Amino acid sequence: MVKTSKIPFGTRYKIREIMESPLSINFLEIGILPGKSLQLIQRAPFGGPLAFLIDDHLIALREEEANLVVLDVDYS
Repeated sequence: MVKTSKIPFGTRYKIREIMESPLSINFLEIGILPGKSLQLIQRAPFGGPLAFLIDDHLIALREEEANLVVLDVDYS
């Protein structure tokens, strides 16, 4: 399993699942759902947040938050 915070730019992934945590419900509320497409767009310097394109929405997550998202490579 690759860490979501370490994926390369431009590669598309599908969200397989959200790991159990106190933030899980928040992810679901903002549209981070299993089956959605995810792509890394930008990394902030010095360990700042990561910007992901999830379907058509741009969402920023901290590295620890991003690593709660389990991915599969999207071959479509």
